Amino acid sequence: MAIMRPDVDPEEIAHDSERLVYIGLRDQLSNEYVVLHSYPWLRPDRDGKLREGEADFVVLHQERGMLVLEVKGGELRFEGGQWERLKSAGFAPITDPFKQSRKSMHFLVERIEARTIGEVQRHDFTYGHAVVFPHVNYQGQVPPGAEPELIISNRQMKDLCTAIELAFAQWPQRDKSLSPHQWRRLLSALLPEFKLFRPFSVNADDLLDRIQELTEEQLELLQGLYEENTRVYVSGVAGSGKTQLAIDRAIHLAREGKRVLFVCYNKHLAEHLNRSIRNGADSDLLKAGLKIVHFHSLARELIEDAMIKWQPPEETKAMSKFFVDEVPDLMEQAAYLLMEQGEKVQYDAIVMDESQDFHTRWWEVLQCTLLKNAESGVLFAFADPFQRLWDWAPSEPPIAFHTKYPLRRNCRNSRWIARTSTTIANTHAQFFKRSLLGEKPSITKVANQASMKGIVAKTIEHLTQHHDVTSSQIVLIGPRNRENGSLSEISHLGGAPLTDCVDEWQANQGILVTTARSFKGLEADVVVVYDLNELSEGFSLVDLYVACTRARSHVHFLVTGKQMQSDLRDAIAAAEQQLAE
Repeated sequence: MAIMRPDVDPEEIAHDSERLVYIGLRDQLSNEYVVLHSYPWLRPDRDGKLREGEADFVVLHQERGMLVLEVKGGELRFEGGQWERLKSAGFAPITDPFKQSRKSMHFLVERIEARTIGEVQRHDFTYGHAVVFPHVNYQGQVPPGAEPELIISNRQMKDLCTAIELAFAQWPQRDKSLSPHQWRRLLSALLPEFKLFRPFSVNADDLLDRIQELTEEQLELLQGLYEENTRVYVSGVAGSGKTQLAIDRAIHLAREGKRVLFVCYNKHLAEHLNRSIRNGADSDLLKAGLKIVHFHSLARELIEDAMIKWQPPEETKAMSKFFVDEVPDLMEQAAYLLMEQGEKVQYDAIVMDESQDFHTRWWEVLQCTLLKNAESGVLFAFADPFQRLWDWAPSEPPIAFHTKYPLRRNCRNSRWIARTSTTIANTHAQFFKRSLLGEKPSITKVANQASMKGIVAKTIEHLTQHHDVTSSQIVLIGPRNRENGSLSEISHLGGAPLTDCVDEWQANQGILVTTARSFKGLEADVVVVYDLNELSEGFSLVDLYVACTRARSHVHFLVTGKQMQSDLRDAIAAAEQQLAE
């Protein structure tokens, strides 16, 4: 039985003549044949306009080649140089069926050569055409452009296999048949794979609109809580909108005329929030009394303003120890010196974001030194305990809060990313019923580290060319800084420059290359996590969790380590099972 494309119920074929031929070819030819039915084609004419045509049947065989069949039903005749068919008012002219099959044949040969890029050329296989008259037999001399062996009448319908073989034999034969590779290429040229997919950029736009809607719901839920309490600790899963809620609280307090300090751990987050407000409707608040800063900059600014020597060590571990052991005391000294000079150092309200990364002494200096009323002053803290990056940071807030409120719903990430990230971290998060499903996270196995930059390049090219994703929508997150990773010698990807600057990235001037710790608190439509090998002190499970949750719409992991590949596959499989429940 021949392989029919498309494989349909013959009863669905409108014309009886084609239905008879379809059944005959299907049932009488072997499975070495592939038969295309009602194969359409378009080609530009001399005037540039498209001309359409259709081959009733295309019979393909790896050894024999290609035979195009035109089917004509009813009662026909060739008389006076004209083909005619009997209709209700008598015989009427029709197009020469041999001319039709010949045109389709030449078009298909050209298509095969073009789509196989010359791998299958016309001299590689036999090709020809024939005409089938399933209802009638004939007598007399055959018309011009035809040969008896190219006419398959009702008489041959009972032995179509022999008729097809005989028709094939009339055309120039090749010395050898198509190779298996050429055969596959010929089939793919005539039966190409054509996929329609929703680009990530469209998903990202829909998701961003939904995120804004859901975050507003979170804000409404907390409004009553804020009005009754001046000390609130909000803990939430990644993607629960903590930063948006925190900055909204700071802006609200500043609008009330309070002098407000918004302090976070991530430098890039502080810069992003400053820029967003500076370019928005509340820009005047930055001058009137709202200060947005990350803790390290706050410390340096305060100490230098008091003319105290600022000389942190250059080595990373020593720098961390310096900020834990010495900086809080220096900040206290600086604050008291400045207050003695009449400087405004203290704030009416303090809002802390990413507070899970604040050392106990940092909490103390913020509450006891920089807050006007240490015991009852307005203090709001927002944290995700699982995103705690430092062992020296307390697992619980070291000061008392009137109210603690948990945010359990993820409103930033698609459901796929939310479920995958919580599975990675072995934690739990809920999402709103109206949250978008998004795209399944992707994993690409990379043979070795030397191959990584090439795979990164292909991934970015795919995202930008096929999914219409712009530079400002993509972030590359690695376990190490760019200069220490596989992209150290790369300046451009997908035609876009690589940048370490968040400002340039957000201005669509390049693709950001960063680390999970540097990008914590920020987000992007698409995150590509590259250079993944294994977990380590420098790239922990928390870093992987943070990297995954930075993506709103899609996350793509590029992995060399076998254990990492296995763990990520298990996480995605578990997420798929949870989403199906």
